[in-house]
Amino acid sequence: MSTPDRAGWYDDPDDDSRLRYFDGIIWSDRTEPKSTRVARVPADPAAGVEGGSPAGDVPGHGAPGTDVFGRQTQQPSAPQWQQPTGPGHPGHSGYSGYAAAPEPTTEDGQPLASYGARAGAYIIDGFVVAVLNLLVTSWAWWLWMADYWDFVYGAALEGNQDAVNDLTPAELTGMFDWQYFFIAAGLSLLLQAVYHVGFLSTRSATPGKMLLGISVRKVERPGRISAGTAFMRMLLPLSVGVFSLIPLVSYLVFFVTLADLIWPAKDPRRQALHDKIAGTQVVRGRQPR
Repeated sequence: MSTPDRAGWYDDPDDDSRLRYFDGIIWSDRTEPKSTRVARVPADPAAGVEGGSPAGDVPGHGAPGTDVFGRQTQQPSAPQWQQPTGPGHPGHSGYSGYAAAPEPTTEDGQPLASYGARAGAYIIDGFVVAVLNLLVTSWAWWLWMADYWDFVYGAALEGNQDAVNDLTPAELTGMFDWQYFFIAAGLSLLLQAVYHVGFLSTRSATPGKMLLGISVRKVERPGRISAGTAFMRMLLPLSVGVFSLIPLVSYLVFFVTLADLIWPAKDPRRQALHDKIAGTQVVRGRQPR
């Protein structure tokens, strides 16, 4: 028998009672009795069906979605959560094959700011306030410790390092001018209040929040918050600053501060404790005037 010019089922050159499949290059090991298949070459090789009988030649063969042996060739449709998703598809989340979880919003539908954006804004604002504090209050901090630094400098010039180490707690405390300590601490708290209340009441966002595209609004309505609401929002941080100056109480202040920072990560409204005091929420986007 001559070599076929295309893939398909043909009379087996070694046995006339059966058919053998020719893959287009060589004879394969796949055979079938002639009683179950009619030798036939596909009319359209591009159809992707290995030279089988037309539908109806053999019961169960040639049915849509099956090969010539009756085996399924079409994959069953995937469960709904596995359906491909992408831009323009409902539920697209940026991950192929999974529907996006509902994004938390305010009661009127404005998307809430992510915890990452809030944390980033907190770091930026903290850095800005620290620089402003350095410029505004450094002179008071220096005057608070001026006598102590003079003593240390004099001992170093005389080569008498033991003089510093031998100071008693009472002598050390007496070297500090405590009125400047309270001036420096008061200016620091005032600067923090003016910074946050001023920006929130005029722009609904501090510089850190503006850089990250988030803003502060009331829970029940959009729009800029009042100076009173902004001050209420700063009441907890300012109180923490005051109580941190009191010995022993500073340990409690640490835990309150930590709770305030991590609260939005688990809160369904993504509110920090100071948001709950003021009745505010941090959202994506700007606030209308």
